[in-house]
Amino acid sequence: MSEQSPEKKRKFLPIVIVGIILAALCGISLYLRLALPYDQVFVNNASVWFRETDAYYYIRHIETIVHNFPHFNTFDPYQFYPGGAPGLLRPFFAWLVAGIILLVKGGASTLHAMEAVAAYVPPILGTLTLIPVYFIGKELFNRWVGVISAALVIIIPSEFLHRSLLGFTDHHVAEVLFSTVCMLFLIMAIRRAREREISFAHILNRDWSAARKPLVYTLLAGIFLGIYLLAWTGALLFVFIIFAYLVIQFVVDHVRHKSTDYLCIIGTPLFLIGYLMLLPILGVGSLDIYHAAMLIAIVIPIALAIVSRLMARKALKPVYYPLTLLGVGVIGLVALRAINPSLFNGMFSLFSIFAPRGAMLTVMEVSPLLFPQGQFSFQMAWGNFNTSFFISVVAMGMLIYGAIKGKGAYRILFLVWSIIMLLAVLGQRRFGYYYTVSAALLTGYFSWKMLDVAGLSKLLVKSKEAVKAVKKFKKKEKKSREQAKAGGFMQPRGAWVMVIVVGIVLFAIVFLPSISPAKALGGSPNMIMDEGWYNSLVWLRDNSPEPFDDPDFYYELYPPQNEFEYPATAYGVMSWWDYGHFIMQIAHRIPNANPGQAGAVQAGHFFTAQNETAANEVADKEGTKYVVIDYMMATSKFYAMAEWAGKSVDEFEQRYYAPAYSDALQYLPLFYTAYYNSTVARLYNFDGEAAVPSANSTAAISWQWMTGTELLNYGYKWIIYSQYQVVPIKAAARYNVIVGSQFFSSSEEAETYVSAQPSGNYDIGGVNPFATIVPLEALSSYERVYPAGANVTINTTTVKIFEYLGSDES
Repeated sequence: MSEQSPEKKRKFLPIVIVGIILAALCGISLYLRLALPYDQVFVNNASVWFRETDAYYYIRHIETIVHNFPHFNTFDPYQFYPGGAPGLLRPFFAWLVAGIILLVKGGASTLHAMEAVAAYVPPILGTLTLIPVYFIGKELFNRWVGVISAALVIIIPSEFLHRSLLGFTDHHVAEVLFSTVCMLFLIMAIRRAREREISFAHILNRDWSAARKPLVYTLLAGIFLGIYLLAWTGALLFVFIIFAYLVIQFVVDHVRHKSTDYLCIIGTPLFLIGYLMLLPILGVGSLDIYHAAMLIAIVIPIALAIVSRLMARKALKPVYYPLTLLGVGVIGLVALRAINPSLFNGMFSLFSIFAPRGAMLTVMEVSPLLFPQGQFSFQMAWGNFNTSFFISVVAMGMLIYGAIKGKGAYRILFLVWSIIMLLAVLGQRRFGYYYTVSAALLTGYFSWKMLDVAGLSKLLVKSKEAVKAVKKFKKKEKKSREQAKAGGFMQPRGAWVMVIVVGIVLFAIVFLPSISPAKALGGSPNMIMDEGWYNSLVWLRDNSPEPFDDPDFYYELYPPQNEFEYPATAYGVMSWWDYGHFIMQIAHRIPNANPGQAGAVQAGHFFTAQNETAANEVADKEGTKYVVIDYMMATSKFYAMAEWAGKSVDEFEQRYYAPAYSDALQYLPLFYTAYYNSTVARLYNFDGEAAVPSANSTAAISWQWMTGTELLNYGYKWIIYSQYQVVPIKAAARYNVIVGSQFFSSSEEAETYVSAQPSGNYDIGGVNPFATIVPLEALSSYERVYPAGANVTINTTTVKIFEYLGSDES
């Protein structure tokens, strides 16, 4: 066997090193995503408690697919009552999980086996994502940027890590994996096409030697774009990103007198493949926007290429090209709005992700990254990305500068992708799971540039002459040392010292801040499911009547919505929309509101209703038979109910801050009469029974506005909202701080006290949501059926179920 030459060994060695590093990174990723959260998901070896509400939606549909593979429900009567709701609009993720279940466990899988397999999918997909991230870094820059980026993408404590943890069985991690792979192959196709300068002539002349690789990569990019489109209803986001890039690149190339043929050769087939893969299920629901958007994306590259060729042939000034595109684009949009306003508005609804408004801001994942709770702060950005957020913005600026100078033009796609995802995450923190990939690559690029400045590139360069110099060194040490130094092949020891110092600094800045938060996130408590919810819904499943008589109806395939009729035995379960999928999947009952916000307005009206008659009107209209309430609905989530009902939370409670520790204020809501009169408080806090104010239940507080600067000067640094949420005081903010309080047995006594005060800011209310400040009558239409017993001790995991007995009018 012939021995490998030093040259081949030298080329092979980095590949081996990279392979070992990537394997180690996979192990670290699985430790964070699988090992740390294991006990929070697999409880008592009998139950699987998923870490996300939508996971229960997917498990419900995965169960159906396993029983009816590969068929799935496009309408689901269990998802919302009355009327039902669309089922799976994009089935690929559920198909993937169901296929793995059937492969691993077979068709006779138990529910526990299905749930167990489904729980493992997110950490595996999240770990696999580091592979395309590595290759994108390698393709755009070099393999070491790829390695750094792959390491970062698995430890940045962002939404991506959160959504790829064990038990977070939702399509988000699949979105990231498939979109990243799509971008990898598209970058490769664009780069190869530019290098080979492929044109329509290559295609017409069947010159496959030049066009083969770009076309193969385009095919692969199109396939993964199609998979991505089949995984998420909002996948037009990436269609928009690629489309925006193509328009920009068409303009850049035309202005620089370069052929634009390759953009059409890649762009049109890419979108066509994705569209053809999506086409079989586009008949589901009202999805005309998808047909229009995909057809536009397919046709526009052809039109742009034709216009570019015609203008180049007539030797028109290049500046006319973007002006022509702008004019035609404006005319086209005006025409579309005139012809089909609903389609026009639907297409532009995509941009709402950059600036959500109204009641949607009560959804935690929708809050703007830099404006949590409506105030500017870097806290959420730091908590999600640490230094990578700021470094990525700097690196983005560096790449934009390089692109303007004409260096690395093939990186424009990456830049457009990163900029749009940055805007998306600034609009909604949830899109941090997308921006993590861009942040990792940008931070990896910045880190490499710093190492490059320190001299690492030169130290890694070993030419053939350097190898010869090393051989001579063994024979004539002194002479070869001088030759190597003269030829630049042996770097001074100081260069390595500089590189090591810079490497240590980069590790401290780039990696170290993420390690502890990543471990904390991986091992964090399961904030979605707990014993109270799980046991209460199991009780509801076993002790309430079947809405469709036959329990196996839950696993069947259903006719379209316009052909489905509910039987007289069907009914709804009223709870807040957060818990709709729990009710559907665990209890096999039909919620009156679900996480798609269907029924959220009606639920808001029910739970904030000020009298029994108003609550009963909603319950009768919605076909409610049971009401399920947890601790947070009566406390921390109450404001969201008021918002969705179109009411001001100020009618029910006011936010104050009271000194709690020498360096911290405690968030303290003061509850008004309207809060105690609300249905949710009367049911959960008082079991629907009559209640009267107790001694010292009514507080009269004095308060004053204080700026954050004043509080900081007094030594206060923190605001405590809960044991899981402690935020720093903002110097520029204002806080209404409680400076005194008196307690009374009734609101009348408190009002008498306040009226006697000479001046100041005063307010009256209750500080304990479970001690009313106003007499309450019993609710005769509701009966607590779970938990059993006269006196129930309430804690943060207590869930109560009430049966609605019907109003006198019903």
